[in-house]
Amino acid sequence: MENGAEKIFTELKDAISVYAGLKVRLLKVTAIERAARFLAALSHSLILMLLAFFTILFLFIALGFFLGELLESVALGFLIVGGIYFLGSWCFFIARNGIRVRLTNVFIRTIQTDDDDDSKENQSTIASGAVNSGKEGSSESVSGVRNEN
Repeated sequence: MENGAEKIFTELKDAISVYAGLKVRLLKVTAIERAARFLAALSHSLILMLLAFFTILFLFIALGFFLGELLESVALGFLIVGGIYFLGSWCFFIARNGIRVRLTNVFIRTIQTDDDDDSKENQSTIASGAVNSGKEGSSESVSGVRNEN
């Protein structure tokens, strides 16, 4: 009788150890995925900001030359463009707290939200019946890991 109880407890201990190891591994993979998604979004945003910067820069250079021709003084045209930059900088300085809050919220949303493509793929796989453990209505995958969506 004691051998049976010892065997059950040993199997239970092994199962709990395997479960804990898988849970830690899942947490690591999830953290890596979220960090990668965040870095991808950050890189994409930085590239877009760089392109927007150069676009605005060249448009304002063109505006400076255009105003210089209209006012017959290139220096005065670029002075006006400098004033426009100064006003824009001042507006951003005044609204800095609101901008920080919005950017923080965007970064948090990027880290916390699951990728829409992954959730749609999981839903279509479950709907097509490719993920089936033999029980009707079960959402377990082929490997036996339960999908917690």
